[in-house]
Amino acid sequence: MSNLDEVKRYKELARSLVDFALIIMLSIVVVLFVYIGIDLYQAFGGQFPQDLIISGLESIISLLIVGGGFIAGVLWIGRRTSRVRVGEWKKELEQNSTVGAMKILAGLDWPSVFQDIRYSKLGFVFYSILKVIGYWILIFVILELISSFALGALHIIPNFAYGAVLSLIIAVVLSRKDLQRRYNQSWALDSLLWELRWFESEFRRKAGEIGTTPKA
Repeated sequence: MSNLDEVKRYKELARSLVDFALIIMLSIVVVLFVYIGIDLYQAFGGQFPQDLIISGLESIISLLIVGGGFIAGVLWIGRRTSRVRVGEWKKELEQNSTVGAMKILAGLDWPSVFQDIRYSKLGFVFYSILKVIGYWILIFVILELISSFALGALHIIPNFAYGAVLSLIIAVVLSRKDLQRRYNQSWALDSLLWELRWFESEFRRKAGEIGTTPKA
């Protein structure tokens, strides 16, 4: 039952993926509008002190917006998963452990339980991917900010492709422990699914044997 409580949290995490993706996409759209706004200002005759300052200003704004969106998305998912009600089955066990356990197990909708585990695993994997993408974008903005000042002072134009590849490598390296942990948890969900299938089969069989046993 404790494992099924964790499945509930993973299921809520999967449901929150749409919100997380929308927050990240919205932050990127806002950044694009900032760049477009600055370009339009310059196109209509607006003047800035120097290109180096403007490039750095754009990178700082991008970092604040994307970083804020990423943090907001993670906090939102954490809030939704923490609000999942778990441990309600403990009250039933406190009254009568044996009868309470039988009642809880008999009342479970096993097909829904198996479906929830598969759904939770899928959401778990996609959340890991989206989180790496969020780190990738955030690190890319940071590198752009650094290159705007460092390379701009040398009058060197930063390479967009190199920055994107380097950001991805750094994001994967920094997330390797988290990815490994989530990979192990994904396998644990698979094991839980197979164990519960076996347990449900044995439980139904034993319950059937008890129900057909003639009374003395």
